[in-house]
Amino acid sequence: MPRIRDVIENSSGILHYEVEKHKDIGEALRVFNKADVSAIVIIGGKAMASAIFEYLIEKNPLDGEIPPLAVLPAGDNNIVAEALGAHSPVADKELKRLLSLRKSGHLYDKVQSLPLMKVEGVRHLDRLYGLFFCAGDVVRNLNQSRHIFNRKFPPPGPLRHLKNRASMMKLMQKAYLNTLRARKLDQAMRINLNQRGAVVGQYFMVMMTMLDRVFLGIELDQINTKGGISYLSIENTSAAIMATGKQFLKRKYEPGKFIPGHIMVNIEHARIVLDHPFVLDGNFFEADETGEIHLSETVPLQFIFM
Repeated sequence: MPRIRDVIENSSGILHYEVEKHKDIGEALRVFNKADVSAIVIIGGKAMASAIFEYLIEKNPLDGEIPPLAVLPAGDNNIVAEALGAHSPVADKELKRLLSLRKSGHLYDKVQSLPLMKVEGVRHLDRLYGLFFCAGDVVRNLNQSRHIFNRKFPPPGPLRHLKNRASMMKLMQKAYLNTLRARKLDQAMRINLNQRGAVVGQYFMVMMTMLDRVFLGIELDQINTKGGISYLSIENTSAAIMATGKQFLKRKYEPGKFIPGHIMVNIEHARIVLDHPFVLDGNFFEADETGEIHLSETVPLQFIFM
């Protein structure tokens, strides 16, 4: 925070509010409302963005339209910050870049409306809001998955591409070797999409997102233009893992092409029963005692793509 404070002190037109507790978010938003701010910049991990989304959607203390939001990197939200165009994982550098865009008049050039996902059934929290959900074997190993979802990333260019490619190959190699070991029945997940029949299986990855770019810089083509949540599930089999590696190494996961062990569709909501952590916007959570979480599409907010 000291570097962030230095940037703010050396700039003008910034209203700064440091949030310590959940209840402080409402007060901060009321202060911003009185000042008639033109944008809200979120800097903070530990599900800070999710808590702000919740306040804006359920208790919106702002009069009229909600201003555009910028999400800057804070470690455990790097995956969202990168997807929204951050060039580095250093928050003060990204804040400086954001301010330079404002000064040049280009801050709102790439504002995009994105619906949020509501996740219900979360242990200790009841519900969360976010843009990117992931579960399955890719999340089960916390040391490995934190490297994927909270990783530091270099600026766009050849170095980022090379590092992403190396991380993808390492991830796919470990995933493939894991499929050769004996399977455990307690690692199965039960998935119900759009209130249709439930499917029980073991998955390398179950992902739902509102973003067109996911972890390790992989682009995800939207299935259609009708909106909804982009859903991708990959079975935990050697054939599915090999096919996944080929898609990931192309840096673009393409819909409309049959891939063994893969399902890629747009959905409105889903119910998942699982017994291991899941990721929402880079943060790790667990389901409550029922083991079941419910994901659904909710209202859109305006996001600034840097």
